[in-house]
Amino acid sequence: MNAVRFAFAVAVSLLVAAPAVADPKAQIMAAHDKMVERGKFRLSSVTEGGGQTSRTDAQVEWPDRYHMKIDAGGQKSEMIILPAGTWMRQGGQWLKLPMDMGAMIKAMTPESMRKAFEGMTNLREIGSTEIAGRAATGYAYDSRTTMMGITSTASVQMWIDDQSGLPLRQQIDGEAMGTRSRTVQDYDFDSPVAVRAPD
Repeated sequence: MNAVRFAFAVAVSLLVAAPAVADPKAQIMAAHDKMVERGKFRLSSVTEGGGQTSRTDAQVEWPDRYHMKIDAGGQKSEMIILPAGTWMRQGGQWLKLPMDMGAMIKAMTPESMRKAFEGMTNLREIGSTEIAGRAATGYAYDSRTTMMGITSTASVQMWIDDQSGLPLRQQIDGEAMGTRSRTVQDYDFDSPVAVRAPD
């Protein structure tokens, strides 16, 4: 009888001591909410696909202020998108464009990101690692989205900072219009961000 009681006590203690298994969707949505709360971040993104490599370095002030430097296969451009207008740097000079470039940054808006997260399938935790000296937990999911009439599918890995709850990195293996690509995005919530119209 004592042996039975002892075994029962051990089983109960193991259940109590076992860490709760995190809900992957809840963790990802919580990271998004923390991004919205923070409101400002830098994003470095490298995309390989279609025989070309492109890099984007962006400063973001949600909901509608973006400063982006883009290097697409050696073709460099720089843009500032604000509610008051859009500017492009050409030949060392800033020019205000006559058209609205809001569609260009639609995928980076809080609303579009949340919509993409809500369509997640096959969610799972994929383990722990260290990114830029920070301990992080990884989550993976699949998604299917339509933007500007183009449907794309993707398998995504997101690494979330264990301490801050903010995303540190995303890897997106996607396909759109028959072209496959891989994008790696690194988030920086510590560096200063100031997006304003050029002088």
